Amino acid sequence: MKLDQYFTPTWAAELLVQRHFHDLSENDVVADPACGDARFLMAVPAHVQAFGVEICQKTAAAAAINSGRTIINGDFRTVELPQCPTAFVGNPPFQFDLVHAFLERCHQLLEFGGRVGFILPVCMFQTANTVMRWSELWSIEQELIPRNIFASLRAPLMFATFTKEQRTFLSGFFLYEETASLEGLNKEFRTMFVGNSSRANVWRETVQRALEKCGGTATLQQLYQCIENSRPTPNQFWREKIRQTAAQYFVRVSRGEFALQQEAA
Repeated sequence: MKLDQYFTPTWAAELLVQRHFHDLSENDVVADPACGDARFLMAVPAHVQAFGVEICQKTAAAAAINSGRTIINGDFRTVELPQCPTAFVGNPPFQFDLVHAFLERCHQLLEFGGRVGFILPVCMFQTANTVMRWSELWSIEQELIPRNIFASLRAPLMFATFTKEQRTFLSGFFLYEETASLEGLNKEFRTMFVGNSSRANVWRETVQRALEKCGGTATLQQLYQCIENSRPTPNQFWREKIRQTAAQYFVRVSRGEFALQQEAA
């Protein structure tokens, strides 16, 4: 298990392909970038073109025998491919840097509408920043699958589908965009939202602190600049919360400008 490889049971590979790639046609070309002994390639319908890449020479030879498909012996990150795929499917080694590199190359090779379906450990999707970084390139959908389809695995698993689209979305992920957005706050304000904070109204406290730092009166833009760090995130949902909170709890001096003196709650 040097590469954290767990070969997918053939029955599970068949069901995953049927569920997530049921619309494959003779116009498609499917590739498995870490095909092992070809469990997923054997699940691809015979009328669909497919090939695999496998870094281990011995395993690549077994994959060719098992599947009857073309198998490229090499590292998917750098190896030359015989065709340009329209879809990728498989169960890559559970190493984050490797999976990230695989996804980068898949994105380079696919046209818009192309898909990637991978079995991956849930832990790879645990942090908002990782998912949001991937979502800049991909629409991502996921569903849990049982870890005990592999006899010795302890990590929770999911099957994640990445679709190359110009306008991306997330399905099955909640609070990821908002959490990543809060990473764009400067440290003084960010710490108010993380950990075991029990503040009754963290947004009101945030605006109050920002107004204090601005001298008691500030425009919305000045509040945003005070709260945000030097490397803001693209998603800034918190700005609307700041605007709402300022309007609800603080004195409006003029349009878009608020003062520290609070109205009665």
